[in-house]
Amino acid sequence: MSTDQVQAPAFVLPSLVQVIIAGPVLDKAYQDRKYKTQQLECIALDDTGQELQVGVIKVPTHLHGQISRGFYRPVFGMRVNRERVIEPVLIDLTPYKPAAAPASSSKSTAAAAA
Repeated sequence: MSTDQVQAPAFVLPSLVQVIIAGPVLDKAYQDRKYKTQQLECIALDDTGQELQVGVIKVPTHLHGQISRGFYRPVFGMRVNRERVIEPVLIDLTPYKPAAAPASSSKSTAAAAA
């Protein structure tokens, strides 16, 4: 279905994550099949750094043990799951350095308050 009008999303989607806790890499088993897993406890942020939600990210196998506290931009791809549904999948977490707040604005605020 196509329309002539462009509709803005009703909510803001996160574009950054702040890793608060990088959990340990754990050994697990499912039906005699062994595998490793790791989870990150994160805060999802918008482009301006506004906190949106708190959640958990399952770390891709090739990144186990490599992610620490800090800010990251998630990189997503697509895959077809066992039910043949195309779904997003986390491919990478790219380190991101948030812009520092200008030092002059805090001095201006303090001067204006005096």
